[in-house]
Amino acid sequence: MYNPLLTMMALAIVCIGLITWQYSQQAELQTPRRQWLAASLLLAAGLMLEGEMLGASHLALALGSGLVMGGIALQPLILARLIGFALPLWLAALPAVYAVAEKWAPTLLWRVALGSVKLPVLYLLTAYLFQRAERQACGTRVCVTAILFIVGAALFSWRDAQDLYTLWNGLPRILDEKNPAHLLALSFGVAAQICGSVGFLHIVMQRQHKRLQNAAHIDALTGLGNRRALDNWLKAHAPPQRQVCVIMLDVDHFKAINDRYGHPVGDRVLQAFASLLLKHLRDPDQLVRFGGEEFCLLLPDASEDIGYAVADRLRQLFCRQPLLPDLPALTVSFSAGVSVWRGQGESFDHAQQRADQALYQAKRDGRNRVCLA
Repeated sequence: MYNPLLTMMALAIVCIGLITWQYSQQAELQTPRRQWLAASLLLAAGLMLEGEMLGASHLALALGSGLVMGGIALQPLILARLIGFALPLWLAALPAVYAVAEKWAPTLLWRVALGSVKLPVLYLLTAYLFQRAERQACGTRVCVTAILFIVGAALFSWRDAQDLYTLWNGLPRILDEKNPAHLLALSFGVAAQICGSVGFLHIVMQRQHKRLQNAAHIDALTGLGNRRALDNWLKAHAPPQRQVCVIMLDVDHFKAINDRYGHPVGDRVLQAFASLLLKHLRDPDQLVRFGGEEFCLLLPDASEDIGYAVADRLRQLFCRQPLLPDLPALTVSFSAGVSVWRGQGESFDHAQQRADQALYQAKRDGRNRVCLA
């Protein structure tokens, strides 16, 4: 008997899948978006077949069940790949084949028993991966979509437990269309699918937003913050509650390195310089690439003497360390200027300029040294 409810649910899933794909069209991550749309289409096509849109033949119902399971199984695989687990998508075929095969079980009891496993397991797995993906992309501690999938898994288990109890005890079984447990589980299952598509769109857009933020605030060569990142840090900490030591650092004879060895080697020198500094800094310290071969290091709650000692220790480490193993003859040093930003009516720009002037003095005095403002 044709079931219009399943057809309407299928159309709703298709529409939300298309919206998810369309409204993230300008974002990156196009492959997972297309895969999610494919999962929605598989699920919708299966629901239509299970709703007897093409008749009530055993083959059509079995194929419908397989498509539904394939679409649902594809979703956790897409989420897993999104958060870094490179699982092959063909694994979605295993639950699909299982769903088709169960339709040829010898008795109704066996069919219900075999079918009672797949949906709760897939829904719980999807809930777990949604929670992981949302926490990774958005930092949220509780994922509403994950909760819906968990509730859906519980309701499908409750429905199947009722069916198993009825069949085991030889009681008359209520038709699915008139069974409140079945209708409730189906409603929550479809709600989870719709919210899942919206949640997937949210995760994709948040990941894209983070990529754009990183592109705007992270120096692509060194991985350090850039001037925009420095501006954000200053907005969060200005005026400073305690003094901040400002250190301007500049790689010595950098133009000569580029001229002699080429720009790729110069880039590697800057990367090695940034890597060395990061290894020897505290968590609250901020290091940014100020421009070219010039860097700015901020040491919260540090005096000029502490800043001088830190800069000089880093300078000595940098000089002693073989910077590029394939170029042992290449020796590189840096010069630094140190000042303190105390707030109290002084702008950061003024403190930075004083550190810059001290840096220029270090250059004039012969380079490879640290000077106080």
